[in-house]
Amino acid sequence: MEADFRAMTADSRLSVADAGANLQAPTSLSIDVEWLAYIGLALLALFLRATMLDSAPISDAEARQALHAWHTVEDDAPGAFAVSSSPLTYLAQLTAFSLAGANEFNARLASALAGLALAMSPLLFRDNLGRTRTFVWAVLLSLLTTPLAASRTADGASFVLLFTILAVWMIRRYWYSLRLRDAYWATAFVTAMLLLSGPGGVPLLVVLLLAGWLAVWRTALSAPQRLELPGDDILQMAVTRTREFPFGKVLLLPAALVAAAATFLMLNPAGLSTVGQLIESAISGVFQGRSAGGARLGLAVLLLQEPLLIVFALGGAWLLWKHGDVTYVDRFAAAWAALGAVALLLYPGAGPADSLWVVVPLTLLASYGITQLLVNRRVVVLWSASDGDEDESQGESGLLYSTQYWWAKWAISAAALLCLFILSVQFMQVARLLAAAPIGSSLGDLLALLSDPSQLRLAQGLGLLLASGVIAAIVFLLVANFWGLGTCLQGTGIGYTVFLLLSGLGGAWQASVAAAHYPDGLWRESAVAEDAYLLRDTLFELADRHASGFPALEFTIVADNTGVISDNGLMTWLVRDFPNARFVRAASAADGQPIIIAADDPALTAAISGNYVGQRFLLRRRFVLNNLDRWDLPAWWSQGQLNANRFEEEAVVLWLRQDVYDGVAPD
Repeated sequence: MEADFRAMTADSRLSVADAGANLQAPTSLSIDVEWLAYIGLALLALFLRATMLDSAPISDAEARQALHAWHTVEDDAPGAFAVSSSPLTYLAQLTAFSLAGANEFNARLASALAGLALAMSPLLFRDNLGRTRTFVWAVLLSLLTTPLAASRTADGASFVLLFTILAVWMIRRYWYSLRLRDAYWATAFVTAMLLLSGPGGVPLLVVLLLAGWLAVWRTALSAPQRLELPGDDILQMAVTRTREFPFGKVLLLPAALVAAAATFLMLNPAGLSTVGQLIESAISGVFQGRSAGGARLGLAVLLLQEPLLIVFALGGAWLLWKHGDVTYVDRFAAAWAALGAVALLLYPGAGPADSLWVVVPLTLLASYGITQLLVNRRVVVLWSASDGDEDESQGESGLLYSTQYWWAKWAISAAALLCLFILSVQFMQVARLLAAAPIGSSLGDLLALLSDPSQLRLAQGLGLLLASGVIAAIVFLLVANFWGLGTCLQGTGIGYTVFLLLSGLGGAWQASVAAAHYPDGLWRESAVAEDAYLLRDTLFELADRHASGFPALEFTIVADNTGVISDNGLMTWLVRDFPNARFVRAASAADGQPIIIAADDPALTAAISGNYVGQRFLLRRRFVLNNLDRWDLPAWWSQGQLNANRFEEEAVVLWLRQDVYDGVAPD
């Protein structure tokens, strides 16, 4: 029975691997080219994850993670002691800050490297999936919006998914080998995912356990038809494998691994607090959402930023079923994606990066469909062909087939990509014009507005968009009538794949770099403004002026109840190099101090008496997804743009006592 079950997966692997046989030549040169392609892809993925990693100030959530490591390195750092909820992120930041100092790049570097490792993790399944499909999966994980944007933030989501993939790979190895060494490694990877990476590992483990058993159950149902085996045998085998797992021998490994990793080999015993904070954050996520407006951010990121991926994944799943190439790994990925989407809906604590719970299995399913697009198939020739063509044959239906027109799908893909660019440009132009519509306008109001001569550009844009779509559909039908529907669908699919990757790159760059100072309601409900760096630079200028260039400047920061300034968030990170910075809870406690930082609030300003000169710094812009107007949606979705009047601004004021402003050293 065991041999039959192994044969089931082996046969399915061969069928999937052979799907791209036309692309795979069994020569040493092809192997060299394959690994050169992986090296190039890895360098590109690293470049995209590390370039301008410090271009945006660290967010409040990232600051709380980084401040734990910084307070461990610098005992006299200002602010309250914060505890990180990701032990591995804390460990990496502690190492980086000790060696190279505390800055945004070092705070995010570990997450970027984890994202790079996640992008290359499909190589672990190369023997099962085949060379072409494995590479396609790696390309998707390297270039899509969600994996790329998540790896550029200092939270544990990339670590969670990396160790999830490693755990799935090692559990699969143990299934076939039954070696104790594989059981140890599987336990270590599951422990790292659950207790060392981030709060998202706890609900994700529940999803994976349910997906694993659901995939076993579905395999058992299909066994009588596909394998001529009783389904009960497969269920019994799964139960037997579970019971045979050496739980007693690996029982102490999780505790030892957590103690060693969280405490940095017992050099920092206080690091164990990060494990407790991880568990507390995971439990609180059941009752407390990440969004101020109650939106499910992870699900919103999935639906709004990866719609093409969902389409490709559904297509890949359908092709797997149609071709009979479904393996247990594919069933597991489908169950994982479905249950992960339900978890994103039901678990309020899921953040935008936690959409990786679904994106990763979707990329695996989509990779099969994209691989099928690359296979060179015989082209249907719907015109009279000469009798001298050696590679043409007459089919039963009277149609001629030829392999000499392999280039047709690539020409169609280029045309499809051009059409997509034209349609996207037209759509973005209309989206920008729609954003100027009055807030709360109904569809009837908009139609009435189109008759206004001042809205001529909007009417023309809508007309051009509609005309472009109709022309694209007509061209598709004509090409399909000439080259055959199969070839036309292949070429169009390749064009959509390239468009998917390019839009993924653009979306990630928009979220992480280009618009990092503006909130989008998904990745950033609260975006740190450019003035935050200006405030920090101003403090260093004052230190040059009054403290001989050393960050020994003494100043007072008023922590307010509205959350603009807290003693364990963004402001603490901005003043991290000033050990003499002091936080107070009331403005009256700062009255008379030479240098004061307080929120831009009339009540706080009135509480500060004396002669002061102040400069206002915009600290944050806020935007909640629930406040998105219907006519803002197209521009926001396609370009990440919102009118500035949609934002709520939070500012602080740097107050200098008049004598300090005049150049007298602070007393």
